Amino acid sequence: MNSSDDAMLVADGLSEPERTLLELTATPAATLLGAVSMSLRTMLFGEDPAGWVDMWQARADLARVEWMDGPELAEVVAHLAAKDYEGQIEGVPGLRITSCDDHSAKLLWLGSAAPVELQLTRQLS
Repeated sequence: MNSSDDAMLVADGLSEPERTLLELTATPAATLLGAVSMSLRTMLFGEDPAGWVDMWQARADLARVEWMDGPELAEVVAHLAAKDYEGQIEGVPGLRITSCDDHSAKLLWLGSAAPVELQLTRQLS
């Protein structure tokens, strides 16, 4: 056992530092980013792959996704926004478009107690 093994937590419950960290990171914005990444996992790296992708939560109620090149912003927004096809939901449930232009978009996720804003930005090389 090396020195880093001595610090490994083995108790069944959460330690107070773990609980504090989870309160900061396990937010509605993080939940939304998980749903967005599952939806985009193949789209951003398909036929016209993005040069890079970055996703982060700026606050508990604000998530951001940026990528360079790859799919057009309008395609990504259309892919992510919730749609109901005769009872079959596609996209991210609860995600609504609030604004979109050529390089950035804002969407609102209604899937948590308080709405979460998703900002999308496509950079060009």
